[in-house]
Parts: sequence; structure tokens; C-alpha cells
Amino acid sequence: MAPSADISDFVPVSDWPDLEALAAGYSEHLMPQSNTLTGKKFEHSFDNGYRISHHFVDDDKLTWRILDGEDHVGLSGDAQYKSFEVRSNIFFVDFYKPAYKEQVSLVLDVITGQAVVGVSGFSDETAGQRRTWTKFTNATANHRGSVEPYLPTEELIGKHVLYRYTPRDAYEHVYLNKGTFLWHCLSGTEKGLADAERCKMLKLRDNLYLLFWTETIMPVESIVVVDLEAMRSTGRFFCWDPKPQRAVHMLFGSYATVLAETRRYKGTREANSKVEGSYTF
Repeated sequence: MAPSADISDFVPVSDWPDLEALAAGYSEHLMPQSNTLTGKKFEHSFDNGYRISHHFVDDDKLTWRILDGEDHVGLSGDAQYKSFEVRSNIFFVDFYKPAYKEQVSLVLDVITGQAVVGVSGFSDETAGQRRTWTKFTNATANHRGSVEPYLPTEELIGKHVLYRYTPRDAYEHVYLNKGTFLWHCLSGTEKGLADAERCKMLKLRDNLYLLFWTETIMPVESIVVVDLEAMRSTGRFFCWDPKPQRAVHMLFGSYATVLAETRRYKGTREANSKVEGSYTF
């Protein structure tokens, strides 16, 4: 289903929907969960000095334990998790640690042992509001040597990508530079809403990226694996929704289409007179 062709007007923040309304139905294009990790156990050495084990006990439950790291050795817990094989042998794992009020998203390559984890939580409440934060840490699994981090990439810069999260909800992204992208809702619950956000882009494999962004208006932190080979995305957002005054977590998937790609600026008008896709200057 193509996005609506109607042209929207500017939408003031006071008219934005609450995030629970946004979350309805966003799992429609989420890929099937994977049970490949069931029964497996990994020990990851993180670049902050911690060593943590994750045991995927069954299809839904994992246990974690801190093996090394300052004064936290021996701390452990369990969680309900969801796992998605976003590319062969690369998994996006998402779970919540209720005792710490933290949402954990782990991207794990079981072949190379490389991993990166994004942990999101809330800052102290001020005047009824909370801000969401996210911290990233690189890791390597099962004593495979020094941590080899996933590196920042410029490969998304200049791309204009359409993401269809449901048959009704479609967004366009334009990746401007290493730390900024634009999003605009073309159809669906947030139709007409748009903003520029701070982002982080890491290359996982060829045409496979980890995209993180933190939103300015709403305290949303999103971690997404974008596959421009399979033309899909898989991820989550986590935030404090100020309208119902509670945490909101949502897993989502999309089908992607690259609409255009702007070539790099060369410093002359002639060098910038052509772009790939449907745009012209």
C-alpha cells in the first residue's frame, strides 16, 4: 500500500499522539522470532572491563551473570527475551531488566564473536518528566581475544529510505551526516510529523547497519538493525511517555525501499548537478 499523497501541514507538538497510540500494530511487519540461540551460553568481555554471561535457557527466558567487573561480580538475574536472526548468524536480542529498569538490546554475531549492546534507562524524574538515555558497549564472545568494535559508517549518508512499518504507517528517512538524520511520517498515526534527530550508525556487515537515534521532542531511544540487502529493518524503541506517565517499549519491523541517494558534495555546482534516484538540483 503506497503512502497517502495528501500534503500535510505543520503539526504542533501539543497535537502529537501519545506513544502508546503510536505503538499499536507496529509489529505487523516484524520478522518471525528465532529460537536458534535456545540452549546456548555466551560469555562476553566488554570494553568497559566487565565480563558477563548470557544463557538462553529456552525460547523465552535467559539468565545473565556478571563474572568480572568492579564490585558487581556475582550479580545475576533472568529476563524474558525476544531474538531475531536479522542476517545469517547475526541476532538482535531484546530484553528488560526490571530490577534496574533498563531495556537491553544486544546485537550478536555468533561467527565472529563480535557484539554491541545498547542499554536504555531513565534519568531522574523532574516535574513529572523523565528523559531516556542509552549507553553502548562493544564486546567479544567466549575468550576470542581483544574487543573488535563495530565501526561508525558513512555508507548511509545521503540515502533517502522509505520504511513501511504497517500497511498504514510509512516513514521516510534522510541521512544527512555522521550524527544527524531526518524522519517524516507520510501516512499513519503520526502523519505529518517530522523532525531532525541525533543518530549513530554502525556497520555490522555489507549493507547491514545498526541505527540508533534519540528524539528531541519525545524521550524516545530507538535501536534498529537496517538490512539494505533484504530491504528490512528490525528494532525497538523505549521511552517514558509523558502523557500516560509510564514506560513504553515497542518492537517493530519494516519493509524498506531506497528512494534516492545523493552523491557526495565535490565543491562545485557542476559536481552537484546530478544525484542518484529521483532528485535533481
